[in-house]
Amino acid sequence: MTMILAAPALAARIEFSGAPSLAPYLREWLWASIASPLLAVALVRLFAKGRLRSRSVPAVKRGLGLLARAAIVLGVINVAVFVQLTDAGRTDHVIANGLPLFTLAAVLGIATLIAISVFDRRPTPVSVQEIRAATAEAKRALSRVRAENERVRRQAEQVQARLAKLRARAAGPAGRSTHSTSERARDRKNDRRQSARSDLDFHALRIFHRESYLCADTAHVAYQSAQTSLRTMSYVVRRAQIGTQIWLPTSRASRVARAEMRDAATHLARSHGELRTQVDQGLGLVRTLNANTSDLKHEIRDNYGEDGRSWFEALEQRIAEARAERRASRIG
Repeated sequence: MTMILAAPALAARIEFSGAPSLAPYLREWLWASIASPLLAVALVRLFAKGRLRSRSVPAVKRGLGLLARAAIVLGVINVAVFVQLTDAGRTDHVIANGLPLFTLAAVLGIATLIAISVFDRRPTPVSVQEIRAATAEAKRALSRVRAENERVRRQAEQVQARLAKLRARAAGPAGRSTHSTSERARDRKNDRRQSARSDLDFHALRIFHRESYLCADTAHVAYQSAQTSLRTMSYVVRRAQIGTQIWLPTSRASRVARAEMRDAATHLARSHGELRTQVDQGLGLVRTLNANTSDLKHEIRDNYGEDGRSWFEALEQRIAEARAERRASRIG
C-alpha cells in the first residue's frame, strides 16, 4: 500500500536519475501513480470521523476537504520517499532492500492520517441562532423536568404516608379483653366491619402500588430523555465557548457580535447546568420512590394474610418475567 502511495516519488526519481537500469520500471510506476490519489482519498475517508462525515457541512465543502487532506497525505509520503532516495543516490531498483525506505514513509503517512482525524473531530463554531435555539430547548426541558420532579415528590410522600399508616396499624394492640356478652357481640360486629374495610383497603393499596410503580417508570423515561438532551447541549456549549474565543477583527460590528455570542453562550451554560441539577435531583427522587414502593409491597404482603401473600408472589413472578424479556431483547 505504501509503495502505491509513493509511486509518484518513485517515478520522479527514475525520471530524474537517468539511470538506464531503472528505465524499464518507469511505466509501471507511472501506472501506479494513477492509483495513488484514489488510495489516498479512500484512506482519508476511512480515518475521517468528524467534519468530513457531518451532514451539517455542505457536500461540496466536504469533497474539497477530502481532496485537500488526501493531497497532504500523498505529499508527506512522497516527499519522504523522494528525499531518502535522493540522499542515498541509489541507481538500483528501488524495491531492492527498500524496507526501511517504505517503513519510514508508512509511519509518517499513518501519523498524518491520525493528525487529520483529530483535526476533523474538533468542534465547529456555532452561530448565535443555534445557541439561542439550544437555550430555548433547555428551558422547555427544564420546565418539564421540574414538573416531573414535583409529581414524583408528591407520589413519594403519599407512599410514605401509606406506609406509616400500615405500620401503625400493625403495631397496635394484638387483642382486647371482653367482659360481657354485649361487648363480645359488639366486637364481632366491629370485626365484620373491619374485614369489609380491610378488603377495600387491600384493593385500594394494590391500585396505589401500581400507580407508584408506573409513576417511577414514566419519570425515569423522562429523565433519560432529558439526559440525551443534556449530551447534545454539552456539545453545543463547548462549540459556543470556542466561538467566544475565536479571534475576530477589531471593528465595532465584530465586537458587538462577539459580545452577543458571549451572552448567549453564558445563558446556555446556565440553563444547561440548571437542567443537569434538576435531572440529578429527579433521579434521586425516583430512587426514593422505588424504595418506598418496594416497602409498600412488603407491607401489603405482611398485613393482608393469604390474599396479600398471593398478590405478592404473583407480582414477583411478573417482575421476573419482565426482566427476562428485557434481557432476551438485549441479547437478541
